Amino acid sequence: MTELTQVTQPLYGQIKTAIERRIRAAEWPADFQVPREEDLAAEFGASALTVRRALRELQAEGMLVRVQGRGTFVVGPRMQCAIFELSDVSEEISASGGVHTSEVMSLGALAPDSPFIGLLALPAGSTVFHSRLLHKEDSTPVQIEDRFVNAAEAPAYLDQDFTRITPHAYLLRMTEVTFVDNTIRAIRPDDESREALQIDANQPCLLLDRRTWRGDVPVTRSRFLYPGDRYRLRSAHEATSAQPVLSAPGGTGQFPKRIR
Repeated sequence: MTELTQVTQPLYGQIKTAIERRIRAAEWPADFQVPREEDLAAEFGASALTVRRALRELQAEGMLVRVQGRGTFVVGPRMQCAIFELSDVSEEISASGGVHTSEVMSLGALAPDSPFIGLLALPAGSTVFHSRLLHKEDSTPVQIEDRFVNAAEAPAYLDQDFTRITPHAYLLRMTEVTFVDNTIRAIRPDDESREALQIDANQPCLLLDRRTWRGDVPVTRSRFLYPGDRYRLRSAHEATSAQPVLSAPGGTGQFPKRIR
């Protein structure tokens, strides 16, 4: 058994600490494929179940990622974005040195009787466009993007090739947004999403639900689904005692700036 010196920790915790030490020392660098559970179990003198628990905790903390059919890999310092200023996923991937690709899973106008037609709170009879994209970094899925768009705000949305330009980049050019509301929570993904993201049934995801308006007019409703062990959402800002008060559209709050 190697590196297990903290006898006050349970065995899985000792294994986790030993692996974390290897990652932080770059002994196991970014994209390094972690040895099989059986090999680690033999090395540390533990059961495969104990090793699996240590690996799952490191996955939950964003240090490891499990890719179905390929194995477990070291994540490294990548894929962070600000919660309050969500940037384009393609720019984030490029900034981290990766290659962004996307797959259009669906693109079209919602049927009038669609259960999702009310997500934008538009007048009856309004047209809502919907796109569902799978974003990848170096061929590894990192985000499913469901976007519902007020067709009156972006009439040519369905004509775009979203394998060449992201919806974010297109809407940034074509629409104006004055208010953004973000909500984030952990969920268990459905079977379709789990298969697209190449994750197992026990892996939670982060869901970022984003609504945007131009004045009182809804512009988009977007749902970004991230595998919990491949993505971190981060925000950093100065804390002041006199923050501007924001309110939802139709309220009395003052908007401190225009967000495009």
